[in-house]
Amino acid sequence: MNTIHFVTGNRGNIGKSFFSILMGYLYNCNNRPFTLFDTDPQKSDVAAIYPGITDVTFDACNEIMVNYSTEAIKVDRIYEASLKQDVIVNMPSDRHTELMFWLKQNGLDQTEFLIENNIQIYFWYLSNGDNTSLQLLKTLVTDYPVFNTVLVKNQGIDHQWKEEPTGDIAKILKKLPAFELSVMPRGERDNTFTLGKSYEAYINASETSKLSQNRLQTYLNQQSAKFVQIFSFANHIPSKADAA
Repeated sequence: MNTIHFVTGNRGNIGKSFFSILMGYLYNCNNRPFTLFDTDPQKSDVAAIYPGITDVTFDACNEIMVNYSTEAIKVDRIYEASLKQDVIVNMPSDRHTELMFWLKQNGLDQTEFLIENNIQIYFWYLSNGDNTSLQLLKTLVTDYPVFNTVLVKNQGIDHQWKEEPTGDIAKILKKLPAFELSVMPRGERDNTFTLGKSYEAYINASETSKLSQNRLQTYLNQQSAKFVQIFSFANHIPSKADAA
């Protein structure tokens, strides 16, 4: 079964590109091919590190533009690519409505269609814990149970996780798999993500100090251990989160 990973969130600078790059690294480490779609027209920072498709956007995926623009048809390449191998889609912050429109219009929110095509969809939802973000997550989980939604708790972006959610949101979070995205050491972040350099290239570079290599590798190993608890690379054998 192939997987479409949508990396999304309710605002910019919430860590979507950082997490997409981390996912690309994990795929490479597990010798799993993937197709990357970097769909933010303002910046293609993920595609600067891992070769990907940058001319697909969700701008025309709405009830009006879909009838007049051919741009919406380009988005179908995500589905077509998923028939061959897994897909990672780095989403812009302001295209959640357009994404859901495209999924619904094309039947990708229907269990029967996904099973027939041997596809599953994951939403990796980046959040800093603020109420607006969690309200959108609640809507996503409630309205689209067919998708595998994972809350990615970014601990490095003005996080607000110290306050415990209450009410309906608290009930949803208890049932939802969560990925604790730890803060990468500043020096290693500045020398990789900020400069558009892959983790593999930095670790293997002769000029990289041994201790810096160790710090980065330790961080990546920790994130990898958490990731495979939610998503297994072995033909996606159901993980603990799936069985819950």
